[in-house]
Amino acid sequence: MRGAGSPRFWWPVVVCAAVCGVAHPASANGAFPQVSQLVADPSDPNHLVLRSNFGLLTTRDAGANWDLVCEGGIGYANIEPPIAVLSDGTTIVALPSGIAHGSPSECAFDLGRGVSAYIADVSRVAGTAAQAVAVSVDIDASVSQVWHSLDDGASWKAFGSSLPALNAATLDVAGSGTSTLYVSGVTQDAAVTGILARSEDGGQSWARNAVPGVSKVSAPYIAAIAPDDANTVFVRLSGTPGHLLVTHDGGQHFETVLDFSGPFDGFALSPDGKLALAAGRVDGVFRARTSDLAFEQISCARLRCLSWTSSGLFACADEFQAGFLVGESTDSGLSFEPRLHLSCVRGPLSCDSASSVGSACTAAWPAISEQLGTDCASAGGFVPNTECSSAGAPSESAGAPNADAGAPKAGASNANGHEASSGCTLGLLGPSSGTGLSAFALLGLCAAAAARRRR
Repeated sequence: MRGAGSPRFWWPVVVCAAVCGVAHPASANGAFPQVSQLVADPSDPNHLVLRSNFGLLTTRDAGANWDLVCEGGIGYANIEPPIAVLSDGTTIVALPSGIAHGSPSECAFDLGRGVSAYIADVSRVAGTAAQAVAVSVDIDASVSQVWHSLDDGASWKAFGSSLPALNAATLDVAGSGTSTLYVSGVTQDAAVTGILARSEDGGQSWARNAVPGVSKVSAPYIAAIAPDDANTVFVRLSGTPGHLLVTHDGGQHFETVLDFSGPFDGFALSPDGKLALAAGRVDGVFRARTSDLAFEQISCARLRCLSWTSSGLFACADEFQAGFLVGESTDSGLSFEPRLHLSCVRGPLSCDSASSVGSACTAAWPAISEQLGTDCASAGGFVPNTECSSAGAPSESAGAPNADAGAPKAGASNANGHEASSGCTLGLLGPSSGTGLSAFALLGLCAAAAARRRR
């Protein structure tokens, strides 16, 4: 896809740098360490994998200890690729040239057989023993294709029909099995248009619906699908400001339910689907019952990602904004206790020197450790300011969802209808609020210039 009436070269440079938001070198090359996606092992609640701009961090003891699987050990450099952990503990990684497939020990990675295209996203298929899906993008042709694996990512086959005139950004599967699929992305004729494509027959046919408010500086990402309703899909719009949209009819109609003043970084549904949590590095944490989606600010913690599964509720963040790299909440997001600090990464994962991780990561570690620090004993001494100003403060009843949860606090409104505040601020929009920057143009070209953010 190309910008309308524009030379080809500017699109990946401008859009990817401004929208993808992750075209950073690995920390070993000088960028400050950052994290952006956290996934849980569906079979082992103690196994978590964290994506960073210097590789993956993995724990098998619920966050007590974390080890590095460096970029070189997986087979990429200077990107932050989407990841998923499958039913046998295998980690798969979406790359510009295919899908990296890890061993259960995470010591060896190779490319899955059958696909060598630019991969925009990967996802586990819930309720199955060894299935995963992915979506690729042919940049020049602007065609996307879903792929399917039956062997925990070791091999892949094209799944269903292709999606012409669509540059995919994310995909997800509704419920168990692969009958109902969603793919988000953009298409462009005279203008950029956000799309949510839905298939109810395993990708054989697709219905497309427009995601409202498309622009070149905001991308539509599938944030979550309701566990008990395949028609309810939450879509996160990236960029600044960020927005949360929801559809209850598979994409035919959308409502904007949250309007951030800064980036919208993380979203999660509780395992039972009754609570929704949204967070951003500027605006803090908001929570709502999914029965009414009336969000209430419950904290000003500045988070970068959320993961809420049977393993627990975890968040990742900037160490010097939130006071941790990974935190865990036992009160539905009201507070987070540190589970990882920058200087507490133990080192490269212990692997045989002949393995891909063992051979690459031992050599990479000295430069990375200089950026992270090594004084774990003193970690946690930094206490961030997470207080909200009076206009943006959480309500006194924010400790638990209740009958009044979700009512926005009274406060002065600015010209855009946002609550005015010098602290954490977030505007609450009703169903008819059509404001919202959205969509994205040409995710595919980011493969060569930038990495895609996590959803």
